[in-house]
Order: sequence, then C-alpha cells, then structure tokens
Amino acid sequence: MKRLTLAWMIACLTSWSALAQSKKVLRIDYGINTEISGDDGISDTQLRAWVNQDFMRISYTHDESHIEITDKKNYRSFILIPQNEEYLILNDGDKNDYKQIEIEYIKGQDNKIAGYTCQLAVLNLGTDEDTNEEIKLEVYYTEQIPNLFWSEFNFLHVLPGAPLSITVSGSGYVATKIEHEELPQELFEIPDHYTQMEVDSAEGFGDTQIADDRFAFTDETGERYGVRDQNGTIIVQPKYAFVAPYVGDISVVNNSSDKFGAINLRGQEVIPLQYDFLTYSEKDRKFLYGQQDKYGLLDENGKVLIKANYDMINFPEHGLMQFTKNNKSGYINEKEQVVVPAVHEYIMGRNQHYFISTQGQYYALYSIKDNKKIANGYDYMALPDEGTTFLAMKNGKYGFIDDKGKTTIPFKFTTAIAFSDGVAIVSEDEAGEDFYYINTKGEKIPALEAE
Repeated sequence: MKRLTLAWMIACLTSWSALAQSKKVLRIDYGINTEISGDDGISDTQLRAWVNQDFMRISYTHDESHIEITDKKNYRSFILIPQNEEYLILNDGDKNDYKQIEIEYIKGQDNKIAGYTCQLAVLNLGTDEDTNEEIKLEVYYTEQIPNLFWSEFNFLHVLPGAPLSITVSGSGYVATKIEHEELPQELFEIPDHYTQMEVDSAEGFGDTQIADDRFAFTDETGERYGVRDQNGTIIVQPKYAFVAPYVGDISVVNNSSDKFGAINLRGQEVIPLQYDFLTYSEKDRKFLYGQQDKYGLLDENGKVLIKANYDMINFPEHGLMQFTKNNKSGYINEKEQVVVPAVHEYIMGRNQHYFISTQGQYYALYSIKDNKKIANGYDYMALPDEGTTFLAMKNGKYGFIDDKGKTTIPFKFTTAIAFSDGVAIVSEDEAGEDFYYINTKGEKIPALEAE
C-alpha cells in the first residue's frame, strides 16, 4: 500500500510539474487580404501567432524556418532558426514608445473578425517618398485578446489589444481562425543547445531568407533584388523590384512596372511578369491572377483555367470557388457553372456542405446543395470542421444550433470556439479564461478525452 501511495504521489507531482511548465495561449491564424472587399480575398494561413499576457510566439512560414519569441514583460525578443540551431537577439530589454506615430481611434466602426468584436485604429506611418501621400495603416484590434506585435509591426504594442486586421488600402494581414491552446513553456524560450548568431557574421542572414536555401539580396542601389543560396552562389541576378518568400518551390516576383510573375527554386520564370496581381497556392498548384481589377485562375504552368472576369475569386475548396461580382458573392464549380448565385453581401466561411453569409449586421446559415437558408438573425456564426452543430451568438452569449436552425446547446457562454473533431471549447466567465470542453450534446468532457 505504501509503495502504491508513493507511486501515486510521484505521478501527481510529475503531472503538476508538467502543467506548471505549460502556458495557456490563444493561437491566431492570419491570412493575406488582397482586396478591400472583406474576407473574399483572404489567402491561406501565412502567419501564425500564439499569445497570452506574458509571452508571444510568431511563426512566419509553414515550415517554421524562422520563429520569433518575445518575453513581453521584460521587452526581450529573439529570432530562432531551428535548421541551424541558432538564435538572433532582436531586443534585449529596451522599450520603444513610438511616440512619433500618430494614432487615431475611430468610434462607431466596430467590426467582427473571427468571432471577436474589434475597434478601429488608424496609424499614420509617414509619407510615401514616391507619391508624397500619407501612409495610413488601418488596424482592427480586440481587447478580448492580450496585445500582440512582432518585428514587422513592433509599433503595434501601443494598442490596447491584439490586432486581427492590419491593412493598407485594404491589403494586409487578417485573422481567419482563433483557438485556445496549451503549449509547453519551452516553446517560448531559447533552447539551451542553440548558439547566438551575430548578424555581421551570419552567412546569408544579412539578406532576407525566402526558402531553406534561398536568400533575396539587393544590388548596390538597394532597389533591385536577386536570389542566391547560403553559399553565396547567385541563382538570379538582381533585376526584380520584389521577391516574395517561396511557397513550396514558387516565389512571386514583380518588376519596376509593377507587373507580377513567378520563379522556381532554380530561378527560372515559370509565369511571365505580365499580371497586375499574382498569388500561389501550393496545395492547389494554382495561381490566382489579376488583370485590370478582375481576377481568375492559372494552372501551375500558366495556362488560364478561369478567365479574369470576376471582382474576386478564391482557390477551389471541396470543388467550389467563391467568387464576387458587383459586390455580391456566390460559388461556382471548376467548370465555371454557378452553384450559389452572387446575391450574398459577404460569405464569411464554408465547409463541404454549408456556408455562412452576412445580411447587414447579422449572420445567416445556408446549405450549399440547394442554397437554402437554414437560420438567420444571429450576431455571429461559425462552422464546425464537420457535422451539423453550428456555433452562434445572440444577445452577447454563444450557443449552438443544428441544421434545422433549432437550439441544441443553450446560449450561455461568454466565449466559445466552433466544434472540431466533435469537441468545442467554451467558457462561462466574463474573462473567458476558465474554459472547458464539451461534446455535441453539450456535456462537459475531460481535457484528456478532448485530445
């Protein structure tokens, strides 16, 4: 009996030790918005952030070749390079108040992004040297999530909450998904075996890394970009106005005439520089292209699949593409046949069988098969990854409805995340910190069962 009790105590202590060394965080996935038309032009996840009151972790790329970690309380931030097991110091305790940045907080223009109510702040970043126009950064932030910033937007630490949309003239980062997670403390620290990297001696790091073994560099004017590998071998001579980070084996480039094309890892132009806009999906092996403010799709060899006849079009998902015409959205299939007519103000999300649109301030749920409205009049709605239990919000509380529009789990939660793998995360306290897991019957389940 004593042996059993001792073993039980050791197990408990080990469990509590592991728990004490983990951090509850919110994970925010950001896509890139390519148009001012709301969510219609948002790309796949391009940046992922984890944040709580004390720490932040930013992953810039899908392969996490560069990771930024920040100790917010002590103003210390670092870049981790896992491939080389090295780190670079970005800030070591210095606080910058960015007093030179003008901030205007706009009242009455609140927006709902990824389920969170956001306020608008407009930041004046100075004057464009070419056009002599002021650069205005529009940021929708929420005070429901602790402040979040990273090296590219370090000045955003002056805002009272996390930015969920960061755009200039409608283009920029927009949050697409937010979830509660619990991560080990070690993910917010420099691993013991990492060595410090000095910028001046870091081979290739003075350039901008755009793939595992590719770096963008400039000529002596600093205006033309080329590509070289980590040994300094030039792959592409400096001739582009911009070289984007590689997505798979493709980098989007543009020239001084602001025309876009694409190169592969060997530096060969696989898409000629003739488009007004270009972005690439590795998953689909397709390009979304723009010409004269209209958009279409190309295959990976540059063959036109969908002509640029749309105000916006998305990459295929479950065989359908969301499109916009005359400021209204709908769906077409890959044969360009209309499945859902373009009559919706905004389509906020979809899965294989359902989509959510907005009507004025309110959200509505539709079935894709027959374009039938299932429910409407909610302040917010979100889809599960599968199944028919839908997250909704009314009168400031979250609950869940089914595919008939009937309430299946009462509207009593202050915070809730849509179902994934049959599990949802909810909270009933005002701070949204005391969260727990439920199944589709609304029953509370242990965290281990949720995993």
